[in-house]
Amino acid sequence: MTAPVPPFTWPSPARAWFAVTALSIANLFSFLDRTVLNLLVAPIKTDLLLSDTQIGLLQGAAFGVFYTLMILPFGWVADNGNRVRLVGLGLAFWSIMTALCGLAGSFTELFVARIGVGFGEATLAAAGASIISDYFPAKSRTLPLSVLTLVASTGAGVALIAGGLVGGAALASGAITVPVFGALQPWQIVFLAVGLPGLVWAMLFLAVREPARLEVAAESATWAELFRFVSTRRKVVGLHFFGYCFYNTFGYGAAGWLPVYFMRTHGWSLTDVGLRYGAIYLIFAIVGGLAGGALAKFFLSQGRANANLLAIAVGNALLTIPAVLTTQMPSGWISLALAAPLITLLVFPSGPSLATIQEITPNRLRGRMTALYYAVTNLVGISLGALLVGALTDYVFRSEAAVGNSISLAGLVLCPTGAFIIFLAARARLVLESLELESLELEKSKA
Repeated sequence: MTAPVPPFTWPSPARAWFAVTALSIANLFSFLDRTVLNLLVAPIKTDLLLSDTQIGLLQGAAFGVFYTLMILPFGWVADNGNRVRLVGLGLAFWSIMTALCGLAGSFTELFVARIGVGFGEATLAAAGASIISDYFPAKSRTLPLSVLTLVASTGAGVALIAGGLVGGAALASGAITVPVFGALQPWQIVFLAVGLPGLVWAMLFLAVREPARLEVAAESATWAELFRFVSTRRKVVGLHFFGYCFYNTFGYGAAGWLPVYFMRTHGWSLTDVGLRYGAIYLIFAIVGGLAGGALAKFFLSQGRANANLLAIAVGNALLTIPAVLTTQMPSGWISLALAAPLITLLVFPSGPSLATIQEITPNRLRGRMTALYYAVTNLVGISLGALLVGALTDYVFRSEAAVGNSISLAGLVLCPTGAFIIFLAARARLVLESLELESLELEKSKA
């Protein structure tokens, strides 16, 4: 006789929140490891004899291409294997590759190491939310997932502050000699200092238990089914994705080069930028996330079916103003003040954009549609944003002192263009809503 299966009980709140904490700290490490390069542009350029275009490639394409593309296969691994082990191995790998950035002696070596950072961090992007979802019942998931999302929104600010403190200390100490590796410059020490602690956390992360999978669909959706669905919504989806690529390109370009602007134009030290700009980013990333959702909710209360897309379009249009003006100020403190609305509006569209995908996509396709959305918009934004600003500085303005002009020009072109395209997507969303209502009425009349 078969023994009865004991009733399932959810993990204890303590164990569940331990998993959330472990994932959130891993997320902070990921932002620190990917962002610290932005604070070290000047010494890296000097030691490796690089151009701003090459720096843009290191900030963007080297990290972004593999980070974006690997989310899809790692997502498959997360659906079919041990997710905790996947993230733990990924954390160890990207921490090692961050440390190897500090041992790079050429552009090629640093480029390869940055590829490794992106490769490893894709594991967390693919599996983090899935782990949390199996630690909490549906009615209790919003808060822990919001914590993980909040870390993602504020992680860059925390990374800037931490990077500024570590970098300032390294620059003050000067070069040091390490057995086997010889003399290491301060920027190399910074990479080692932020990368190696991740290895310790990767070992501690293994204390998180792999949760049982509780909501496995009886039939998995296929990519072919997704693409057939997208073809029926191609105008809304196409315009949404295309317009968001313009916003994302400017966002990653500004994030990569604003620290450099404060150093080159206003003479701020690495620590000054990390603490001042990092604090502004930390605060106003939260403000932007809340404001975007609030505006979308307001439009929704007015009965607008395109509320989320309309909120994105308004945010992108308003973003043009601080995007152009922030780096044209005579004082670093005035620029920092304008960075507050800039950061607010950079984070502003994130929630409404994801909400748009959820509202137009059937439940069984939402995971793959979200993956497709991130693959398209991040591949373009991360890969091209920093590269575009660096190339403008090298080939249009022909002076590294003009990096502020490059950021302003990018904002002047990208932000209103993205806003216009998203406005078209919002109009297409209304047409889609009208067609769906007509189809529903027709079905009712036939019945």
